[in-house]
Amino acid sequence: MQIVQTVPFALALIVSICAEARADEVTPAETSRCAEAKEEQCYLSAARALVDSGKLRDAIALLKEGLAAHPESAELTLLLIDAYQRDGNDMWALRTAADFHARHLDDCEVASWIAWIYLKQGTLDEARELLAPMDCGQAHPLAARRELLLSFIEKNAKDDEAAQGHLDAAYAAKSAFAEDKEAIGRLMARDPGYLAPVSGRVDLALGYTANALAGSPLDPAATEQDTGSPLGQVGGWLRLVGPTGRWLRPAAELDVRTLGLTSKAGRDLSYLLLGGRPGVIVGWLPNALLGYRYEGLLIAGGDQYDAGPLWFYHAHRGEIEASVLPSLTVFGGAGRRLFREVGRSRTEVDGGLGGHLNLGAHVRLLGALTGRWHLADKAPYDLWGGSALVSADVRLPKGWSARAGVILGFDDYPHSAGYFDAARAEVERRDMLLKLSASAFTPQLTDNLRLAVTYEFAERFSTTEPYRYRDHRILGKLQWSFSFDPWLPRAVAPENHVALDYGLGSVALEESVQDLLRQDEAAQRSSSCVK
Repeated sequence: MQIVQTVPFALALIVSICAEARADEVTPAETSRCAEAKEEQCYLSAARALVDSGKLRDAIALLKEGLAAHPESAELTLLLIDAYQRDGNDMWALRTAADFHARHLDDCEVASWIAWIYLKQGTLDEARELLAPMDCGQAHPLAARRELLLSFIEKNAKDDEAAQGHLDAAYAAKSAFAEDKEAIGRLMARDPGYLAPVSGRVDLALGYTANALAGSPLDPAATEQDTGSPLGQVGGWLRLVGPTGRWLRPAAELDVRTLGLTSKAGRDLSYLLLGGRPGVIVGWLPNALLGYRYEGLLIAGGDQYDAGPLWFYHAHRGEIEASVLPSLTVFGGAGRRLFREVGRSRTEVDGGLGGHLNLGAHVRLLGALTGRWHLADKAPYDLWGGSALVSADVRLPKGWSARAGVILGFDDYPHSAGYFDAARAEVERRDMLLKLSASAFTPQLTDNLRLAVTYEFAERFSTTEPYRYRDHRILGKLQWSFSFDPWLPRAVAPENHVALDYGLGSVALEESVQDLLRQDEAAQRSSSCVK
């Protein structure tokens, strides 16, 4: 019975493979049919299939034959120019384009290919002189290409202001070829002051912790019971930025973070953190985001008064985040955090600075220093402290990467003598946190989607024994970052269009210090989640 089922499957697989190969291959009979029929579309279809399959010499020969029959065909000419360029023969690509342009001075598309070849050869004046007087029609996608190429030209001429002006004009165009739209978006994203109108990140993680109580919102004292637990984490962050110019842009951020623990010891410590920050971004670079932030923490467990879930705290803060340089950010905030346990409610002030440094092409360092001060309604919860974060990302062969991170945190409770440990009435509480992590990342599955495996070790040293802990965690993660600009020109794809390859490649969204701080609250505000 198994053989009977397998044979039809094998036959179907063979037919499918043959059909696929047949679709990608152009036979001599088909090229002969094109020669006999002398049809332009036949030449275009057959030559495009040859180009796509890498048979460039055969494609060039067929296109020459097609142009002999249709010498005024812009589509055949462009495809031949493209085939020559792919074959590394810019001289014949330029000659073919120039011959056609001499007969069609108003053809902006062929002229744009000539300008691109000039640009690659470094003859900027010739490229500029060719494009400058051309009128490609403001509503036509070639208007966007003209501005894009002029931006490339001025960037290579070291005139950044003129390059940005042409790029802004391309960005404002009504429509663009798909490859031009993509190039405009990538060039805009290279500007350190640019913020995509829509951007965000999603993190999913499953794993196991040896100590579910470690750094928990309730910060329970140490216990002798087994505290290991499977866990699941979900984090999401979304930023919206208004397209209102370079000096004042409205912005709004939303974020959510959840932790689910399944063990008996940790189940009630599962939580949901919700946050939002509306504000405005002043300036381009340097720039500063001025905003109001709300946070609310919902925990699964109850207390002696009510069953869970319960809102553990609400926070209202004013915040500033200033990009001083492309690689340096300064941030700070102040406000009130209102706890369900009234005595812990506090006025808080915190801030810090962070940035990144590239060490060659394969190593990127991220670092941050933060400080904090809390004035609580109940004096023993008064606090001052700080944290330091260092992370090193290493790019490995074949798209793999690795990361190692260290967090050091220190918190002092100056009015806490005898409060947290009644047995030691003279001892003030002081905590020091050490957190180490190591991660391995797969190559991108799709754009900015990747898998990771992370090991984390954390230990808190404290002068009050009940608040010491040690934890080992292993996590499997899925991470997706995205960036989208709905204000880019509308993409168009005319029939028989030949795409111009700008050679920009794919662009991965690199993590910032703010991304790391969002993922690990321990690095930003305190050595446990909420103290």
